[in-house]
Amino acid sequence: MPTRNPNESVRDMFTGRDQPVLRCAVYTRQSVANAEQDLTSCDVQRERCENYVRAMQYEGWQLLDEHFDDLGVSGAELSRPGLDKLKSWCVQGRVDIVVATRLDRLNRKMSHWVQLADWFKQAGIELVFVDGGTNARGPLADLVNNIVASFAEFERELIRERLLDAHARLRERGLRSAGRVSLGYKADLATRQLVIDEDEAAVVRAFFERCAAGESAASIARWANDAGHRTKVHGRQGGNRWSGRTVLQILRNPIYVGERVHGGGTVEGVHDGIIDADLAQRAWRAIDERRTRQPEPRGPALDWDRDPYMLRGLLRCAGCERVMTTSASAKVTIDNADQIPRYYRCRGDAERPACTPSVQVSAQKVEAIVLAALKKADPRTIPDRRSRALLEHLRPSWHTWSRAERNRMVRDLVWSVRWSPRRGLAGFTLDTIAIDNFIEEGGERFAGLPSR
Repeated sequence: MPTRNPNESVRDMFTGRDQPVLRCAVYTRQSVANAEQDLTSCDVQRERCENYVRAMQYEGWQLLDEHFDDLGVSGAELSRPGLDKLKSWCVQGRVDIVVATRLDRLNRKMSHWVQLADWFKQAGIELVFVDGGTNARGPLADLVNNIVASFAEFERELIRERLLDAHARLRERGLRSAGRVSLGYKADLATRQLVIDEDEAAVVRAFFERCAAGESAASIARWANDAGHRTKVHGRQGGNRWSGRTVLQILRNPIYVGERVHGGGTVEGVHDGIIDADLAQRAWRAIDERRTRQPEPRGPALDWDRDPYMLRGLLRCAGCERVMTTSASAKVTIDNADQIPRYYRCRGDAERPACTPSVQVSAQKVEAIVLAALKKADPRTIPDRRSRALLEHLRPSWHTWSRAERNRMVRDLVWSVRWSPRRGLAGFTLDTIAIDNFIEEGGERFAGLPSR
């Protein structure tokens, strides 16, 4: 009987040395995170998927060690940290197959399923679902998965309608229905209604008293941080340092005067208020007096080519990897974008404070740097030969494009941009799938470009 080489891998034993390797990424999602839960649904899902991948080793399947988990994230949202990370790996060519337990772990909306299925198909990524009879392969998978996605959305909408109706009736009566408990309160275990937590309530009273005395939200945040106070803990989230923004969220909340938000206004709640109406009015008046300009109602979302911020949603802080927000001292449109000072900022939130020292960059400056880098197409910045060839081909006509056309080009070709206050442009990633589609749509115009 022939002996097996001890250096021969398990994959070789099952598939043969000529079998191509298919790299498998496991995606998991759990809607609600519980800090006291030792074994999460994501852990269970991953174990089932890992067992499935191991059973498919004979076809060359190989499990990736990297985790793509969305713990405590709703499937109704298309943008999720774990899913975004997975798509980034796919764009970089590091994944061949995506495995999940069921289709509703990947998404809960039919419209989202259509977008995701098309995106993964263009990326050349196969989707495999282990449970629910959806582990079909090839063309049959498209039919089965589309049917399952329709039922998943139907089920979600039924649940949503029942919950909305129940919550609305509770809110009409000033009762708490669900959601996070505000700082200064705790939920009664029997009734789920709000009960004052005296230790936290003292912090809330101090916030309102300091604001009524003329202190800014940023000053109150510094005092709270120096005193060792932290934001409310919700499961695995919270317990962070205060920022001016999170202090304002406390000061503007009508729950602290015994009211609850309902139907565009407020109704009297069944819970006790932490502060009296007079102190609240003085604090709110002080906030209004500190405004440098009145807030404007939000308009409809701009089309990408009319957005005055070319890198909105694309520019990330290299320090914390969060998308940087936009700001300006006056209303900005694409027509006056070069005249009004605009900025991209790294801003904190209730879960995580902003980078220290704060990161802010002129929008005019960073947009010009990105455009120059794209125009130059330096191999050190853009190692992908096909992408570089496309940019070099477009270079002669670059100066003839309008701002809207440049916006559209950047949005179409760039996946993300990273900004560091010390290094400047820390690098950017091009969307190679979008570039391939762009070249394919160009037809004979780009016939001479190298293949991937």
